[in-house]
Amino acid sequence: MNCKLTAIKPYYQRQILLDLPPDSYFVYRQDNNMSLLQQPAAFFYAISFDEDFFSADVIVVGNERTNQYILAGAVTAFRSLTLFHLVRKAARMYSIEVRQPDITEGETPEEVVILEGDDWRKLLCQYADICAEKMNVPKFNTEKNLTGYCTWYYYYADVTEKDFLENMQIMKDHQDSCYKAQVVQIDDGYQTFQGDWNDQDPSWPTPLPEIGKKIQESGMTAGIWLMPFLASTASRVFREHPDWFVKDEKDQPSVAKGWSPPPNDMWACLDTTNPEVLEHLVKIFRTFYSWGFRYFKMDGLGFGLRPGKRKDPDATPVSAFRQGLQAIRNAVPDCHLLGCCPPFMPTLGLVDSNRISADTKAVWGAVKIIYNTVAARFWMYDRLFRADPDVIITRQNRGSLTLGEARISALGGILTGVSLTSDNLSVIEPDRLELLGRAANIRMRNAVPLKLNLGWPEVFTGTVDGKNAVAIANTTNEWKEFTFASLHLDPEKEAEEILHPQGKRKYTISVAPHDAVLLIQ
Repeated sequence: MNCKLTAIKPYYQRQILLDLPPDSYFVYRQDNNMSLLQQPAAFFYAISFDEDFFSADVIVVGNERTNQYILAGAVTAFRSLTLFHLVRKAARMYSIEVRQPDITEGETPEEVVILEGDDWRKLLCQYADICAEKMNVPKFNTEKNLTGYCTWYYYYADVTEKDFLENMQIMKDHQDSCYKAQVVQIDDGYQTFQGDWNDQDPSWPTPLPEIGKKIQESGMTAGIWLMPFLASTASRVFREHPDWFVKDEKDQPSVAKGWSPPPNDMWACLDTTNPEVLEHLVKIFRTFYSWGFRYFKMDGLGFGLRPGKRKDPDATPVSAFRQGLQAIRNAVPDCHLLGCCPPFMPTLGLVDSNRISADTKAVWGAVKIIYNTVAARFWMYDRLFRADPDVIITRQNRGSLTLGEARISALGGILTGVSLTSDNLSVIEPDRLELLGRAANIRMRNAVPLKLNLGWPEVFTGTVDGKNAVAIANTTNEWKEFTFASLHLDPEKEAEEILHPQGKRKYTISVAPHDAVLLIQ
């Protein structure tokens, strides 16, 4: 190792001076990808002198007592990500520093907006609308919830062709039931090595073109998982084309540790400024397209922004990333592209949906934090992309979720309108299947948080089928009771609880620990 202090190349850095009351403590912050929000997105910090806060893409600060809020957010990401740093001096909010690490002084920076208002939730929604306009995000057809099946969260990388075909048939048989899958997607496990996406592993004896045809004949859309911007050092593409990858300072392919087991664990980043690499990507997607696949789960996208030497010396990691996504979009313009692990802003206008949470699991701890993360990103829903909360888990086997905890998972699909599952419908209990069906068929639109619990959205208001609706997720260990008045419902009128369902309710509603309710009035 040769560690030493080195000068940093000057990059774009500005500050926004704040003029807020001295008792201003509200902060809303974000990570720029689907990673879990370990700390609440919206919170009130205690008085201290030495704790500053960082956020990616957007930040909101303000005063809840006076309803004064200021939002600073990047609305473009063509060459750089944008980072924000809330600076405090003598316990007061002093400024917001704006940093764009890939924009050098003298270059045109990414556009940043500053919004002021009396409602931080409305500011975030307004900000998302501006982003969509600046990044040419198309309008999405959200008339129906997106439903489907993904192999990963039941079988993981051990999925076999037999497992997949059995579940595909089950999904076909359930087309007239409460849960109708639109997409059937193969996940990790069908390929030989990460990077050799069109090379089929022997554990899948039926050629993928035949499997794609079977899915199409079932009346469902064929989906496939891949990580288009990387390849493991064990892959054929890496061995045959070492010049296709982003280089380090020693002019060797820059490699990072991935999450796959050996020998697939060391990942190199394709240089998408190389025309040969773009042709390679186009060939992969068009090959899958010729095999009948129309839904692509593109994982590991964050690895596509690896810093290093590229064929185009003027490219930045962000501009190279968008160049690669644009090539894929052009190759399969009528397909659904789902982004996984990307920074959100550079994908805008080039993907149909993005995962807005990390991987879920069929255990309460995971479902709780996944739901909180999804709920905190309410302002993204259908504005920036179709928001994918990861699969909805309601099953009783291969996990430990209570029915109430499964209802919270289902609520994530109801809020976002995306309700794919990995549950095996041949063994799921009837009440669990019915709950999965509710997630698939109910949509709460225009959802905004009404009440926070320790910084996480606890109560949402919105509409279901044009009627006033309130969703409550109790992630605590205590019973909670809410009056209709506190929920902005008419206390003199009945409301229908439809997530359990509990039926007609009036005046108040009680919510058990680790459970959720959905009221419509």
